[in-house]
Amino acid sequence: MSSPKRYSIRLTRHARLRSQQRDISEKQIESIINSPIETVYDPREDNYKSYGLAIHPYTKNQAYLLIVHSKFNTAVWIISVMWTTKGILKRYGFSTI
Repeated sequence: MSSPKRYSIRLTRHARLRSQQRDISEKQIESIINSPIETVYDPREDNYKSYGLAIHPYTKNQAYLLIVHSKFNTAVWIISVMWTTKGILKRYGFSTI
């Protein structure tokens, strides 16, 4: 039995800056890209958005982490990352909230 495909991630300069500012680790990003709760395509922006749960660095509680990225390929380019809420996720079109 083969293991599930693991994507390598590459951060754009913007994503790297935002992840540092928001105290989001590459390990958290990689974990969500490889096992998102849900992924949606945004045709207006021509990108994908995935979210998952991660431990927020300040509250030490689980929080929603939204990742804006390229299509799933051998490598996934991360465009931006942010902590978010259920309301924002619903606004982006996620249905599993």
